[in-house]
Amino acid sequence: MTSQQRESRSYVGRHPSSKTSAVSEPSSKSSSSSSSSSSTEQRTGRLFLLQSFEGGENMAIDQAILDDVTINQIPTLRFYDWNQPTLSLGYFQSYELPGERFAEVAKVRRSTGGGAILHDHELTYSLAMPMPGNQTGARSELYRDVHASIAGILAEHGVAAHPFRDDPKPFGSDKAFLCFQRRTDEDLVVSGYKILGSAQRRTKTAVLQHGSLLLKASRWAPELPGIHDLTSASLSAKEIADEFAQAFAELHNIHWQKSQVPDELKQKAQPIRTERFDSDSWWHRH
Repeated sequence: MTSQQRESRSYVGRHPSSKTSAVSEPSSKSSSSSSSSSSTEQRTGRLFLLQSFEGGENMAIDQAILDDVTINQIPTLRFYDWNQPTLSLGYFQSYELPGERFAEVAKVRRSTGGGAILHDHELTYSLAMPMPGNQTGARSELYRDVHASIAGILAEHGVAAHPFRDDPKPFGSDKAFLCFQRRTDEDLVVSGYKILGSAQRRTKTAVLQHGSLLLKASRWAPELPGIHDLTSASLSAKEIADEFAQAFAELHNIHWQKSQVPDELKQKAQPIRTERFDSDSWWHRH
């Protein structure tokens, strides 16, 4: 697809420490200026409420949203989970998996880079924002906006989450197979464990950021605890999604029009899923 050739990929965990505005890119980490929240004019955006899909469909819907926002320039926020435990590989990872531990789970390759994620007990979000491709600083700020908002929500419920850059606890290799065993400065950490990481993919006029917030350890990756394992918080995925949607709307002056993913968008996603995310050539590309 031509849009794929125009996009750059990268998986980077970004983190909150202050509420700014804007967006970060796929393969580089930087901070900077720019601000969609500085505008006084309220925008209308689309909010797709929490739904469950298969891995290939989730990735295809995210891509269809990015394609749509690239053209129509409408901010779009979606929350989703996975209808079965699913291993998603980073774009550049080898399809040859380590050992047999993930042999029985569903699999998909993302269009963003970084380490593999075992999607099970988590909240996944995707956020597509209009943005010229040269606004590197704005893309970086989007990481921080999202992570700072989620950290603030968790704090209100007694969960002390902070950026990895502020964490004194050492960690293992940044080349680990699983994303949540890697660290970057903006990853959200609780008690030394990464609980939130995000990734971006961009076009010339828009950026898609998606990320996973771990709620509870999966039987397929018990070494990766979530906020329910690490704290006494009983927050549900829906509660976090609702509070984050409100916080982000206030920060960026957006009025959300709420719905489930419309049939038209799912129809646009279907050929993307077939030709890309469900294809053997996509899975075996590295």
